[in-house]
Amino acid sequence: MNSFRILATVTASALIALAAPPGSAVDTFHKIGELNYYEWIAVAPIVVAGTSLGDNGRHVEFRVRHSLRGTTADGATIRIDLKHANRNRRRSDNPFSLKMAEQTDFIVLLENPHTLKDGAQAFRLARGVHSVRELPLEAQQGLLEAVAMFVEIQNQKDDRVTWRRMGQMLEQTNPLAIRTALEQMFKFRRGTLDQLFSVRPLFDHPDPSIRQNAARVAGLVVQRHADVDVPEEEALLAELIGVARRDETVEPRVAATEALAAFGVSRVEAVLDEIASSDPEQSVRYSAERILMEFRQEQEVESARPRLAGDSN
Repeated sequence: MNSFRILATVTASALIALAAPPGSAVDTFHKIGELNYYEWIAVAPIVVAGTSLGDNGRHVEFRVRHSLRGTTADGATIRIDLKHANRNRRRSDNPFSLKMAEQTDFIVLLENPHTLKDGAQAFRLARGVHSVRELPLEAQQGLLEAVAMFVEIQNQKDDRVTWRRMGQMLEQTNPLAIRTALEQMFKFRRGTLDQLFSVRPLFDHPDPSIRQNAARVAGLVVQRHADVDVPEEEALLAELIGVARRDETVEPRVAATEALAAFGVSRVEAVLDEIASSDPEQSVRYSAERILMEFRQEQEVESARPRLAGDSN
């Protein structure tokens, strides 16, 4: 383990599972693989973090400690219309009512407030029962810093700014910011050759999901720029081969194995043969086998074409 991984391990371990803290009060409403924090907050005009002061059956009294988007002031106490969200939830997907336990910290997505009969204001949840995520004590600061970055990017409403800032987030020390940037770049097929210099150090990040997504983005960028020279291509290829062969976690090995195909399968055929025959995990072997099978089938088709052309004459 190199010095980068040693220094980052404590911070990363606190943030790796931010997407859905196991056993949290809101696990029912947030499953890994649904929406990352950047996607989750995008629809909400108001994003706040703070503490539940208790539920009176209709509203939750909520102390805002951090107003991340909107005009709600830090330190304000607001009412959240929890009953409306629970009444309108799809019960086939969410059989249990959302609860916000007293003296528990949450990040919450809100709509603009509406006025109640008594003249007070209440806020409805912007994503219904999917609008609340519990804040783990050990990683609150890092999560809030990352969400503040996401809000700032979204508020620009400029696609060029968005992808420039996503590239800049690869240089952050905040694992949630890095992971989210990689996820968005891969999902929307973004990434430039210059950004490979920021991606490559992430092959050795302590968070395996960052190593996985860094390999995916590297392969995507090389594939998208197949007609131009990739900077330091030999070094990049060697690093991806290292991840594919030796990463301690399965998912980065699969991602790196698949990324190798972007360099041309004939160029890495021997490496893929080795992975297909020797990796201890079936999913990694399968990835290499699939790439090789498709490549060799294409070769057979190409080699048969001259013969077929001769037969037609």
